[in-house]
Amino acid sequence: MQISIPERVIARAIQQQYFNKTEAANFCGVSKSTFRNWVLNHSDELIPTSVDGQLLYSREMLTDFMKEHEL
Repeated sequence: MQISIPERVIARAIQQQYFNKTEAANFCGVSKSTFRNWVLNHSDELIPTSVDGQLLYSREMLTDFMKEHEL
């Protein structure tokens, strides 16, 4: 399943260093439910950072995860 991501979302993601779950899913090109499953199944790799009480995922970690799990 391929998801169409608006250009404004892509441009913002390029500038961001940390993402909430929805933004992280968009950055990875998957649905929120797929990202949620990844987090549940790979909690040792997809470790969020707490910033002002909000759980965020770093761009570097997401990029590394995607590279390690390429098909």
